[in-house]
Amino acid sequence: MRVETQKIMVNGVTLHRVIMHPDLEVPVRAVAIFYHGQGDYAERYSEVLDVFTKRGVRCIITDLPGHGRSPGRRGHVGDERMLEAVIHSSMKEVGEFPHAVMGHSMGGLLALRHLIAAGKGLLPKPIFSWVSSPLIDPAAGRPTWFTSFVGILAPAFPWVTVSTGVTSAMCRLTEEDGKSSDRSIQELWHRRVSLAWGVFLIKTGEWLQETASHAHEDVPLLMTQGSDDLVCPAWKARELFDKLGSKDKSYVEIEGGLHELFSGIGNDQFFNSLELWLDKVFPSSP
Repeated sequence: MRVETQKIMVNGVTLHRVIMHPDLEVPVRAVAIFYHGQGDYAERYSEVLDVFTKRGVRCIITDLPGHGRSPGRRGHVGDERMLEAVIHSSMKEVGEFPHAVMGHSMGGLLALRHLIAAGKGLLPKPIFSWVSSPLIDPAAGRPTWFTSFVGILAPAFPWVTVSTGVTSAMCRLTEEDGKSSDRSIQELWHRRVSLAWGVFLIKTGEWLQETASHAHEDVPLLMTQGSDDLVCPAWKARELFDKLGSKDKSYVEIEGGLHELFSGIGNDQFFNSLELWLDKVFPSSP
């Protein structure tokens, strides 16, 4: 894998973008747009995305505003217009290549949004889609009064942030019993979300439930999920998966898996499942 970093201008904001290229001897056959998780950043996904670059898939990840190496109040992406501008910028980077849509957690939610928008004819049709532990219900665990209160406050104070409540121990198993000592994670990862962005994510989750059947019938789709995921519960993933309109869809649930199946101890089963699925939908050799 060859890693390129860029500074791009989107709606007047300079954002950090990472492009993970296949090695020089591997021809580019497709380009994947990958959406990162809430509080996360592009470089965190290099290991799992190397599975794709080895098959000739160039991967594009943009740190959304308030995330990773992009500027802004931590956790405040802005609004739907900013997201749409990032998508438009990413699609320009895809160029004439066929493209895939992928994402983890919040990024899984946004990837499903992208997939359904494509099914409605609002975006070009991808050749495949992978979603990891999608944040189907961003308001999960919050009392109804809290989400109602946030909805009232958000228009007046969109930039105010609250904690997501997500910890490293909820995401991955490490040699230190769930506590990560990775300095890069400590410096770039955060657990904040703004009121405006939180409301948008909640509405997106509701929209997905209503429109899941519009997912392209013939776009191969993989959803990977941990059975012990507290951030995005498995039963909600299974429920939405059943609603998705794709006729070529696969669901893989890793027993005992947490939120980040691709990192930490015991990720072999996840990587084996991902490779097997790719062997069917996008094999190493054309």
